[in-house]
Amino acid sequence: MNVAEETGGHPVALVAGASSGIGAAVARRLAARGSAVALVGRREAELKEVAESIRAAGGTALPLPLDLAEPGAPAEAVAATAAGLGPVGLLVCSAGAIRLAAVHETEERHWERQLRVNLTVPFLLAREVLPGMRERRYGWVVNIGSGVGSEVVPGSGGYGVSKHAVHRLTELVHEENRDLGIRAVTVAPGWVSTRLAARPSDLGVPEEEVLDAEDIADTVAWLLDRPARMSVGPLVRVEPSASRAAAGDAMTRHLTCSRDRGTGPAQYAGTEPAAKETP
Repeated sequence: MNVAEETGGHPVALVAGASSGIGAAVARRLAARGSAVALVGRREAELKEVAESIRAAGGTALPLPLDLAEPGAPAEAVAATAAGLGPVGLLVCSAGAIRLAAVHETEERHWERQLRVNLTVPFLLAREVLPGMRERRYGWVVNIGSGVGSEVVPGSGGYGVSKHAVHRLTELVHEENRDLGIRAVTVAPGWVSTRLAARPSDLGVPEEEVLDAEDIADTVAWLLDRPARMSVGPLVRVEPSASRAAAGDAMTRHLTCSRDRGTGPAQYAGTEPAAKETP
């Protein structure tokens, strides 16, 4: 009997970047489906709010306030989840950092931070959970990428590069583990409206044409419901239907507006907050 059978099809989940936005929405959806969920992020107060909302709805949540970019933190998160809830059968990486600028305007510290949070953290978390998944012959690795990772958007800088790279990381995990009952997929959203995202009204786009965090949570839930014989992805793009709400176009318009205003390298949020982080 594998973990999925033992838990009624709802393995223990670890969600990185669970304090707000997409990560919080996914965590709530997984808990509503029956998974016990470890919530990992830097903002302790907000993690506790998400955990309380899950418990109030009858779910199980374990908040783990950690900065996953710190050395040893990914291993600590996985170990704490196993100790408190059981072995991780579903890993969701939604933590992200973004600072947009042209290559020649990008500071080394911003480049390094984005690669660390957006790429190295998912790698380290996957490295921690995969041995157990391989032994149990069951598991899911879901990375939240970005539509910008599949396009060449001038000014996307370290964000675009790191998201493109995490798409390839997911492909590697998929190919190396697909015959062991493990599925890996990147959900790559376009423009998602969150409290930290660019405001649609600032770019002349109606709010209702932009995705919301629940749309991404719906997508993750749909993927998890596919039968074991079916492989979807490993890259799944989720875009607004309206072309004017496309992430790449919106990012380009924002960068142009920022330069026209003379504000220097742009700060922008498409799927993660501008010059901020959601780990």
